[in-house]
Amino acid sequence: MYEVFLALLSGWIVFYFAVFLPGPNTFFVASVGMGGNKHQIWGAATGTAIGSFTWCLLSTTGISFLISNLMGWGFLLLKILASLYMLYLAYQIGKQYFSNENQIIKSTNEKNFFYSMRKAIIVAYTNPKAFAFWSALATIKFSDNLTFNIALIFATGSFFISAMNYSIIGHFFGIKKFSNYFNRPKNIVNLIFAGLFIFVAVEIWLLNEAKGP
Repeated sequence: MYEVFLALLSGWIVFYFAVFLPGPNTFFVASVGMGGNKHQIWGAATGTAIGSFTWCLLSTTGISFLISNLMGWGFLLLKILASLYMLYLAYQIGKQYFSNENQIIKSTNEKNFFYSMRKAIIVAYTNPKAFAFWSALATIKFSDNLTFNIALIFATGSFFISAMNYSIIGHFFGIKKFSNYFNRPKNIVNLIFAGLFIFVAVEIWLLNEAKGP
């Protein structure tokens, strides 16, 4: 039991710091935070946490391993969907540089908590970096005889860590001073974030090992 506790604790610590590494989830929550709408930020953080819970549970129960081995094309399909969605987000954000409104801010003001949560879930579920990260972490930290109850505890703890950390990221970018700056039309930040999403799309194609969710 002591060994299981250490595995849980060390796994949560690794995930706590991995959340802050650049990736699709981080960039999406940051882009939502730029709107300064707290309901949207909590929605994005909750949606991402749901994704973390799902990937964690699938990985610790061995289902993700079966998927990656029995459905070799599944990971490739995941990379394609994720790359296309990252390019879509890049287009939606980047095009606003040439308009009079900031789409990041406009979307967060017009939509609600659940809209932001649904988009975050899409990003999380189509994030192959998360798939690879959780699969690697489960392989390193847990043995084959891990019980479902322990896996559920680990996934639940990861949910709260994810929700907390991503809300921190979102609220950081939602600080009034920052959000007022981001809210200006034709802001260069639009192009920067569009470029980041394009970079993530390319990185996903090159992904062959876990770096962070």
